[in-house]
Amino acid sequence: MPLTLRDVLSLQVLRDAHPEVLAGEQALDRVVRWVHSSEIFEIGPLLTGGELLLTTGLGLAGTDAGARRHYLREIAARGVAGVALELGRTFPDVPRELVDEARRQGLPFIILRSVVPFIQMTEAANTLIVDRSGQRLRLGDSLTRSLNEALIAGAGVPGLLATAAGAMGAPLVLVAGNGALVAAHGVAGDRQAWQVAGEASAEAPVTLHGAVWGRLIAGDGSALPAEDLSDALDRTAIALALGMLRTGSPPSARDRQASALLTDLIEDNVAGRAEGAVRAALAGFQPGADHQLVGVAADALEISAALSVLDRAAVILHTQALRGRVSRLVLGVLTVPRGVVDAAGAVHQAVDEALRRLGAPHVRVAIGHSATELGDLGGSLRDARAVLGLRPAARLSTARSLALDLELTRSGNTGHLDQLVRRTISPLVTWDAAHRSDLVHTLEVFLLHGSSATRAAGALHLGRQSFYQRLQRIETLLGYAVTDPDVHASLLMAATAHRLRSAT
Repeated sequence: MPLTLRDVLSLQVLRDAHPEVLAGEQALDRVVRWVHSSEIFEIGPLLTGGELLLTTGLGLAGTDAGARRHYLREIAARGVAGVALELGRTFPDVPRELVDEARRQGLPFIILRSVVPFIQMTEAANTLIVDRSGQRLRLGDSLTRSLNEALIAGAGVPGLLATAAGAMGAPLVLVAGNGALVAAHGVAGDRQAWQVAGEASAEAPVTLHGAVWGRLIAGDGSALPAEDLSDALDRTAIALALGMLRTGSPPSARDRQASALLTDLIEDNVAGRAEGAVRAALAGFQPGADHQLVGVAADALEISAALSVLDRAAVILHTQALRGRVSRLVLGVLTVPRGVVDAAGAVHQAVDEALRRLGAPHVRVAIGHSATELGDLGGSLRDARAVLGLRPAARLSTARSLALDLELTRSGNTGHLDQLVRRTISPLVTWDAAHRSDLVHTLEVFLLHGSSATRAAGALHLGRQSFYQRLQRIETLLGYAVTDPDVHASLLMAATAHRLRSAT
């Protein structure tokens, strides 16, 4: 625990000097970084902040009231913890201008009525400061060792959270950047986890590949000082990032071949069919000529969990899988017999079943379209990767269901999208902005559910009467019926464009 000015004044050697606080009583909990004595009038530039300055006032002898005020102002500007003036040697009584200026600056100003050698005060206080600083380092080192041991033992995110929460004595909650609750320790359930997240005592960013991935949040209850708790959270956040990126055992030669091939496929750097076949064989992937290929992308807290999902999906399909880590994601190729009409649908079912069997709630998977040749999979892999970004909260999604989203984001023409929104649904956008309503989203859900009021109301968790009221408001603002087949495509495109633009 850092030493505060109140703590220093409570030391016996300071109490022997009979200290009296004349100003800055509200700031006695300032942290004292060092206790220093000096009689130099121009001491201000030599201070770096956090010091308790002890002085007999010798440097102020012969100065006027204005100079003394300047002396104290300059010291306060350096961020010192406080000033203690010993009476008797230079000043038999405290100069009132010093007390007045200290109050103006909010600076703790203490007088020492009895003479105690400053060397005794500084030795006692600074020894304690050094001891406590070493204790903080030892605490941090102990936590780091515990986290490293948990990582080496193969502990996942829950295990790391449990280790850190035990050391901090507080509940911990891990929240992803998209707002999803990822994991927690020391809470009774999701409701309490969200309560901890909303009333955080401290938090630290969790960074993956140079970008902030999420937040590690500590709840109330820790006996650690704020500075120590912050340091512990930072150390835990680093361990969590390492745990999420961990693949288990070091990648084999086949794994490295698979990752390299998938990287080149997504970047269209595979020269031809022969090169692709040779490289796939080196990665242990030799699909038959009678199989279709489907690109997939997965994002997970732990790379090994995403790899396991794709492996299990291949077992369910009774076929092969090519999968590997590419940057922070796992990319893969799953094969389906050519006799299956809907290859992407079959992969969707297999991945869904794999997620259920493995109990992997923190793995997100996106599925691209099918192809007949390995060299044609670049687009499928890119679409799958893009879908992960379009639906960050979805556990399983497909490029087929988000084809419109992909096309609108692929164009990159934001001016054209803005014009489309203004020309088609601007009355709804204006109404939503003015009334904090959700008419544009209601319209999109209605159109995506085949203009079925029953299905749309269910998806929006609305009663039928409430939904019909919204639909009537939409048609009144637009001036025409949204169930007209002629306007279905343009309305859906405009509503999707508005959602994408708002998300961006």
